[in-house]
Amino acid sequence: MLLHHGWTSDIESWRDFGYVDALENRFRLIMIDARGHGLSDVPNNADGYTPDVFVADVEAVLDAVGMESVTFWGYSMGAAIGFQLAVSAPDKIDRFIAGGMHPYGNTSGDYGAHRPRPTKVTSELRTGGMEGFIEARERDLGGRLVPKLRNRLLTFNASGLAFAGEAWAGWEGVSDHVADIKAQTLLYAGTDDAAFHDGAKHAADEMPDACFVSIPGMSHDAGFASSRNTLKALSDFLG
Repeated sequence: MLLHHGWTSDIESWRDFGYVDALENRFRLIMIDARGHGLSDVPNNADGYTPDVFVADVEAVLDAVGMESVTFWGYSMGAAIGFQLAVSAPDKIDRFIAGGMHPYGNTSGDYGAHRPRPTKVTSELRTGGMEGFIEARERDLGGRLVPKLRNRLLTFNASGLAFAGEAWAGWEGVSDHVADIKAQTLLYAGTDDAAFHDGAKHAADEMPDACFVSIPGMSHDAGFASSRNTLKALSDFLG
């Protein structure tokens, strides 16, 4: 099973929130720090963060560990990468778990396909660095992040995160190919994840071998952080 984290997260998040402990006895786990995150490289230009290069990174890792195909579990940005991979290299995915994401893209206004789109958060990253980003997140949450998470975020590169965030904010999605994704798929989202819940449910209806799990009362962030509820909701699919 390949686990792909979301934006501003990393490999260690899967450990911190209990996924590794829950899964490692049943699966050989492969985890990736996406470019611009964790210990991976941080290209200093937008061309280093297009959706296609994130997908190519996954394919390179699978080749490096000698795996032709895997169960792919991605959350948020990681799930978007999974949708791209399921369309461009369907033989790489046996089963697909997509959390907190739908396949219909984020483009709006004058932003076209694959064009990076600056957002309020990425602008704050560029002006305030990681300290400013953390302070803004703590204001939104109404409290301080746990020290372990806060300290790890301080090691991240603000520019790399901004480039990655802008790439996925401008993602055009795979709307024209949703029905072509043949892998057995589970999509899930919390009922309080307004950005992705309904789109994920709709996508499951479009796909030939997919189901959708709605997790009551869960926000986008909690949909990853509350692993106990998530793993319980996905237990039938995981087997």
